[in-house]
Amino acid sequence: MQAAIGPEDDLPTLVRARDDLGALRYIRAHKLRQPVLVLNHGKRLLGLSDEGRNIASGSRKVTDSERLSALEQLCVASLDLGKTTLAESCLDSILEAGVAKDSARYRKLLAMCCESSGDYDGATAIYDKLLEENPSNGYAAKRKYCILAAQSDKQEEAANAMNEYLSNNSGDVSAWNEMAELCLNASDFQGAAYCYEEVVLGCPLDSTVHMRLGEAYCTAGGLENTKLARKHLAQACQLEPNNLRAWYGLVSAAESYLDEVSQLGKSKREDEGDGVEVARALIEYAGSKLIQSYRKSSSMSKIVETVLRESAENNTL
Repeated sequence: MQAAIGPEDDLPTLVRARDDLGALRYIRAHKLRQPVLVLNHGKRLLGLSDEGRNIASGSRKVTDSERLSALEQLCVASLDLGKTTLAESCLDSILEAGVAKDSARYRKLLAMCCESSGDYDGATAIYDKLLEENPSNGYAAKRKYCILAAQSDKQEEAANAMNEYLSNNSGDVSAWNEMAELCLNASDFQGAAYCYEEVVLGCPLDSTVHMRLGEAYCTAGGLENTKLARKHLAQACQLEPNNLRAWYGLVSAAESYLDEVSQLGKSKREDEGDGVEVARALIEYAGSKLIQSYRKSSSMSKIVETVLRESAENNTL
């Protein structure tokens, strides 16, 4: 049972003990990305050179399944470190171990080797085939997106690929975050806000996510959006009081809200009376926090005071 879930010792202990098999098991069980460690321990465990040739009997005897798992880890780590010769040698050894050429296990690694060599068309063809066989193959869909995102002239196709992935994997927070970045790059701030709302659902206590969501709403503009921007930026400040960017954003969002209110008719302006008072209070409070944070720099503190004073003068309704 222990071999299935990973060793009890932590990774530094396993590394110091030169427990190659234990270190690889630990990295695999905890889904860590440690290519240098995998390379060192994998080569020593399997007795391989930098080119993938057998130069020793290995640091210990392993089962066929453990050897296959180590070869897969070593192949991916080699690609991460640009050691394509070693990766290709591992791929050949995986075939020799009895893995079928048409298996998803082998084709996944083959596609990664194609990506590493710059053969995007070849890799895409493999991922398309994997998705045809299994539309819910999240790994293939993600890799297909990454290939498109790496090409500056295919950003629209990348966005479409990410949309397709999210339609089948709506709970993937990292994918929503990536989609938000795509929207920001395309100046689709309303779309970015929608994506960050999904990220907030998965990371409700992350100050940075609330901050970016607030910034997206603020940049999108409009009365309701500035209210939402104020809300999320205030949440970001509450979660991380030292987040100066969030404090500045809160001031900006409150000012934007006041600008939106100033453009309303008299009756609608009166309806926003409470919101106006809240916005002014937030500007004052956030301003005092910013001034306090620059107390060791008198020149910067004076600049902040001047900016806030001008803001107060310009936002008299």
